[in-house]
Amino acid sequence: MIELKNVSKTYVNNSIGVENASFYVNDGEFVFIVGKSGSGKSTLLKLLTKELSPTSGDIFVYNLSLNKIGRKELPYYRRLLGIIDKNISLMEQKTVYENLELAMLAAQQPSKKIKDSIPRALGLVGMNKKINEYPSNMSEGERLRILIARAVVNNPKIIIADEPTASLDYETAWDIMCLFNDINRLGITVIIATHAKKFVDIMKKRVITLNNGKVLGDVKKGKYGWIV
Repeated sequence: MIELKNVSKTYVNNSIGVENASFYVNDGEFVFIVGKSGSGKSTLLKLLTKELSPTSGDIFVYNLSLNKIGRKELPYYRRLLGIIDKNISLMEQKTVYENLELAMLAAQQPSKKIKDSIPRALGLVGMNKKINEYPSNMSEGERLRILIARAVVNNPKIIIADEPTASLDYETAWDIMCLFNDINRLGITVIIATHAKKFVDIMKKRVITLNNGKVLGDVKKGKYGWIV
């Protein structure tokens, strides 16, 4: 479970990233975080991944207080997470297998588990045939599927994705959203920040709406922009 209690993040220039946010996410939920650019979506995700720390308030993930996590504990916490962020790119000089292998080695996974888990993760995203390919030979949609495979290869409890379909054509973006839905059906919690109104409306998942850092709406089976 994820719980935020009166969480605020103010930057050094006094701009507000998140203001007094309180909500919880149960195991296995699928949650869209929506709002205009600058509404606080990315800040919220960075607080959950511990890339940022709150100015005030508390964040708990599986009863672990993120405010109390030090540098030594941070890698262990992040093993709970699968993070999909286009700023965390694939290594172009490595094959698909090697990219996923590096993610598993960083998590100190044993060699047998690495050999078993990589084909399984690639099969989940429909990319087994690309296991020995290099990212530079792939389309943007294929590269995103590899990023998702890398995020799930260590069997995380939570997937966090920041605008994963922003630059994709409609058909490819819809395939990716369906893939996230498949991952969620495995029992993995999925949290996606997005501007993709059409997909949010079609999928009818829980929708948390931000505006100027504040939570304005939190609707189960919601639509983009619903404020309740």
